Amino acid sequence: MLDRAPSEFARADAPPADAVVATGITRPRYEDVTQDGRLRLDSVWHAMGPVFWERHPMAVSLGRLGTQGIRTVLTYVTLEGGERGISLFADLEHEVRMRFAHTVDAEGTVDRILMDTWLESHAPARGGRDAPPRPGRGRVLAARSFGRHVLTRPAVAPPGHRVLALDDPELPSVPATRLAWRPAALLELPGGARALEEAPRAEPVPVAFGLAHTDGNQHVNFQVYPRLLEEAALRRLHELGRPGRRLARRAELVYRKPGFAGDVLRLVLQAFEAEGGAVGVVGGFFEDTPGSRAARSWEEAGRPRCSARLWLTE
Repeated sequence: MLDRAPSEFARADAPPADAVVATGITRPRYEDVTQDGRLRLDSVWHAMGPVFWERHPMAVSLGRLGTQGIRTVLTYVTLEGGERGISLFADLEHEVRMRFAHTVDAEGTVDRILMDTWLESHAPARGGRDAPPRPGRGRVLAARSFGRHVLTRPAVAPPGHRVLALDDPELPSVPATRLAWRPAALLELPGGARALEEAPRAEPVPVAFGLAHTDGNQHVNFQVYPRLLEEAALRRLHELGRPGRRLARRAELVYRKPGFAGDVLRLVLQAFEAEGGAVGVVGGFFEDTPGSRAARSWEEAGRPRCSARLWLTE
């Protein structure tokens, strides 16, 4: 998927030349890499912790904003994995770029402060099954991602939770870059894709979140959603006569409302075939209601807490 054209969103929001950069190195965990050497999609974001939050120049300012009760909440993310195998025995080299921005309402008044991040990860090409990389094979692009965050005060009731200006000695009150806000859901088929089923359908078994799905932010970790979506996509494709040794290589997700331990949601999906031979699903995590269980359209399912598109290749 990394060799194909990015989505309209990713193309419109490529990292600007003046984005602030941090670099770092991590060693892949055994469970990060599949049997053919490709990085799992839910392992793409792992480097953001040690590289961005621990090494990026802006992390200090974000820490100071944290003492004011301001947090960054991820609202949109793309995750892409490379098609070439990497060595489990060599370092992953990462580059993270970031910028602050703002949006305005219909009257031109600032209504959000945003933070965008871009991550690219490279590694030596795989030398063979469970073998160190061979000399001279060079590096390959293992993964990349884009994340859009909104700065907010989660402990303050609306409308006081909105952050409309920054109070930090290293940051402007309002970032200079102005961006348009993005759609609230990703339930339409990708451009050029063909539906493999007439309408969206609910999964027969609900999604029950437990403490194992959560993190220190006190809600379900955002990477849980693409993981559950990939498992459901494989089941749906098998049901539709499209089984295979497939791996998710790209995901786009919009997060509207967090999930919590004890929540029960219903996953509603529609499978598609994309240009170039990839297959995938569009779907959403909805409240588990009679409407979402019997839904034959997105309108009947309701409003998703998280919506997504997922592409898989063999």
